[in-house]
Amino acid sequence: MEQGNLTGAIFLDFAKAFDTVDHGILLQKLKNSGIGDSTLTWFQSYVSDRSQFVSISDSTSLPLPVTCGVPQGSILGPLLFTIFINDLPNVCKASTVHMYADDTVIYTSKPNLTQMEAVLQEQFTGVEKWIANNKLFLNTDKTVTMLFGTAPKLHKLQTPHLCVGTKSNGTLTTVTSLKYLGMWLDPNLSFGPHIEKLSSKLYPKLGALYRNKSCLSPAVRKQIVQQMLMPAIEYGDVVYAAARKHTSRNLLHCITHSVALCYNVTT
Repeated sequence: MEQGNLTGAIFLDFAKAFDTVDHGILLQKLKNSGIGDSTLTWFQSYVSDRSQFVSISDSTSLPLPVTCGVPQGSILGPLLFTIFINDLPNVCKASTVHMYADDTVIYTSKPNLTQMEAVLQEQFTGVEKWIANNKLFLNTDKTVTMLFGTAPKLHKLQTPHLCVGTKSNGTLTTVTSLKYLGMWLDPNLSFGPHIEKLSSKLYPKLGALYRNKSCLSPAVRKQIVQQMLMPAIEYGDVVYAAARKHTSRNLLHCITHSVALCYNVTT
């Protein structure tokens, strides 16, 4: 943005990501990553010969073999999925890929929209092929694109959206706000939507505290603020702290009242 470029991003949504990991491909990728034979045998035992059934009251279904997927709720589940998709960036040489478990984004920057769309289309076509080869499934309805740039740069565009086609002859939807890893992103990276949604979530809790503050000691009020309000405020604050003052006014007001509740002072 500082260099006057536009940035286009594709946010991938894997359908039932952890449930569709092919065991054979996973074991091969574990082997390719340098895991020894004895450890590989342990992993093979971990994912193989499992079955599942449904039990309701006194009725139980027949067990069926589990031929794919990693156990959810386990410590190894996210790690095994991360290893499974770790070679995805190999098909995205002309773009940058950020992956956090099944939250994956591909993006690239170019001086104009036409160049950027061409690069993203080529990259996404390669990603779709990689997904098919690895027996994963892409939810194209929830896989979206987003265009980033300065307000003047975006305003000059006749159509400020990306056109990225899918193998099913569809087109990915372009959005103007998106929640990614707990942060609401917007095209100008003003973080206005994030601060607005964060403030709207905090104010009801703050109001409930104010209505009941006479029943609570200062120590209890401070503990509630530190456990219920501050974690939400502090999450990602190094990212959205650069927002303009008028954008963050409501949030600053909320923080001021939170501090007042902690130390029993008036605002």
